Formats: sequence, C-alpha cells, structure tokens
Amino acid sequence: MLYAVFIFLFGLIIGSFLNVVIYRLPRGESVVGPFSFCPLCGRRLRAYDLVPVLSYLWLKGRCRYCQGVISPLYPLVEALTGVLFLLIYIQYGVSFTSLSGMVLVSFLLPASFIDIEHGIIPDKITYTGFMAGIVLSFFTIGFKSAFLGGLVFSLFYLVIALVSRGGMGGGDVKLAALIGSFVGLEGILAVFIISSLAGGIFALMLLLTGRGNRRTEIKFGPFLAFSAYLVWMYGSDIINLYWLMWRGM
Repeated sequence: MLYAVFIFLFGLIIGSFLNVVIYRLPRGESVVGPFSFCPLCGRRLRAYDLVPVLSYLWLKGRCRYCQGVISPLYPLVEALTGVLFLLIYIQYGVSFTSLSGMVLVSFLLPASFIDIEHGIIPDKITYTGFMAGIVLSFFTIGFKSAFLGGLVFSLFYLVIALVSRGGMGGGDVKLAALIGSFVGLEGILAVFIISSLAGGIFALMLLLTGRGNRRTEIKFGPFLAFSAYLVWMYGSDIINLYWLMWRGM
C-alpha cells in the first residue's frame, strides 16, 4: 500500500510537469524555464500554488493573484497521470516494464491534449518518445520488436496519409512510430483495430447528435494514445479475447 501511494503521488507530480509541456511546447517555449506562472496574469506561482490537484481545489479553480478562472484540464492531467501510473504499478509491480509504461504515458498524455487543443503533435514528443521506447526495449520487449513495430506502424499510417491526401496528419504518423516502439510488432495490429473502432464510434456520435458532418476533422491522436495504453497494459488479454470471439463465429 505504501508503494502504491508513492507511485500515485509520483504520478501527480509528473502530471504537473506534463501540464507545463502541454502549455509551453506548442507555443515554442522552454519546458524547463522560467518558473511556472499564471497563464492569465503572468504572475509567478509559488510552491504552495503548485501542489497537484489540491491547490486547484483549495483555490476553487481560480488564480490566487488575479482571481481568473483556471482550466480544469490542469488537475485532470495530474489526476489522470497518477491513476494511470498506479494501474501500471498494480499490474507489473516494481520493474522495468512499469518504468516503460510510465514513460509511455508521459508521452501519450501531452501528445493527446496538445492534439485536441492545437491540432498538432510536436516532433519533440514523438521523436524523443520513439528513442525512449527503443532504449527501454533492451530491458522489456527487445530491440527487434520495438524497432520493427515503430517502423511498420509508421509506414502503414504514412501510406494512409498519402492516399487520403491530408486525411491523416504527419503527427499521427510519427506518433505511430512512438507507439510501435513500446507495444512492439506484436501489438500494432491491436492498436490499429481499437483506435479505428474508437475513432469511428466517435465520428458516428458526432453525426447522430448533429455536432459534425462527413467533413468534420477528427483529431486521431487521442484515439491512438488511448488504444496504445490499452494494448500495452492488456495486450495479451485483448488478443486472446479476439481469437476466442473469432473462433466463436
């Protein structure tokens, strides 16, 4: 239980840093300096203003200095990081596999939220994430599976991007390389199927509710990220369930 609490708190802290990445990276700002500041009034924030989740709740979602409303996405990212880290620890304990999963989450979350807000996935995330996956593969799934997974998955989406003539963005292609380096050659098919189904269901919901049409742009990065986490966490179970369903037909 003590380890679980520590992992959750560690996830909250990492989530706080990911908020910095999400805000600054698309704006071309450094993620290591200057110190955190209010995005509304520019006032430098103190340590007691930056306690993950708790500071937001204590201040009722407002800046201490200008009383401006702070986006609820900040505590959401922090809490989500903590929960995802905790689930990884529960599944794999203290291991290189857990470390690999936490690193993966630390790239998938900012990629998703930046894509949702700005419609881009920065190269600094995808390139660095791919290299991290390759390095960690020596302690987890193996270099060959990681390298081929990243290469094949990115080439597959590159073909889709070329055929669709802009229907798939370059950021998604590079994100696929990142994901492939973590789930390996064995996991990319499951990621493709789940992300396609999730994206298709979301598009259908937009059509049925009148919030979109056939020309509405769908940010696919979050669906890739969601599917990658599921496959990385429960890949073997998902594949076994698929084959059981296939044989049942």
